[in-house]
Amino acid sequence: MKKTKLKEITTSQKALELSEELGQKAADTESLPQAQAELEEKLPAMKRGPIKKVWDKVLFLWEKFKSPKVPIRLKITIVGALLYLILPADVLPDVIPGIGLVDDLSVILIVFREVSKYVLPKIEKKIEQKIYDTCYEKIDEKLSLIFKATLLNTLWTFLANVLGCAILVIKPFGTPYSRYVAYVVFGLTAAWAIFRIIRYLVQYGTTTKKIAAAIWHRRSISKGLSDFVKEEYIYINYIYAGIEIAKSFVPEMPEIPDLPQIIKTFEKHYKKRVLLFVILLALYTALIWLTKFLLLR
Repeated sequence: MKKTKLKEITTSQKALELSEELGQKAADTESLPQAQAELEEKLPAMKRGPIKKVWDKVLFLWEKFKSPKVPIRLKITIVGALLYLILPADVLPDVIPGIGLVDDLSVILIVFREVSKYVLPKIEKKIEQKIYDTCYEKIDEKLSLIFKATLLNTLWTFLANVLGCAILVIKPFGTPYSRYVAYVVFGLTAAWAIFRIIRYLVQYGTTTKKIAAAIWHRRSISKGLSDFVKEEYIYINYIYAGIEIAKSFVPEMPEIPDLPQIIKTFEKHYKKRVLLFVILLALYTALIWLTKFLLLR
């Protein structure tokens, strides 16, 4: 058993060394363009036997070899592995039935893993940045809409209250009638506030209940919101499921922050902003009601 395993390791090492020699030779003789032309011609014919099962990895290496963003060091490694695959000068000749492509398979897998270590951090960074950018954009958009609507309603309420207070102070209709007009203005303002609350409950009551229930169930704002978002926006769930599948195939894939982590970041980022807005709104409301109370007295 140990002898067989040792033999396999030795074969893989020899195959890898030979592929490195092929890659270095292609680079030293400045024949990478010639190697690329040869690969374009002969590579499709190698989709057979055990290589067929890892053909996606062969295509991955081929694309990275052609990419201008990949450093020359990695290109030499890649071209060596691909040349080893198409050329007959192998440690195990390709014509041997059953085992002829085993050494080629070993080289492809080793080089694929090495190239993945370089490429995947960049992919991960792009995915992570895209997730953060998208979430920030959506959250900013929603918060801006909420703040804008609240600000407009607050402004109209403020002007209505100022009008009522001015009528009480100036008394343009005489003392009793001015008081009645002010009552009507304040009453309409209160009715508008009640109407807004009812409209909110009708439009967003179910959503608010779901969010509150999720947060209560998980005893965590970030985890509760994460559960709600995954349930409400199923495509986000698909994205994270895809990331988990990718990690199972490529263990070197760096960790992408999960949704609770991302939401926690936003929670910290926006908490002060939302809190300040709520405090100012509360102070404004208290001031208006106090002013009305004093004037009515």
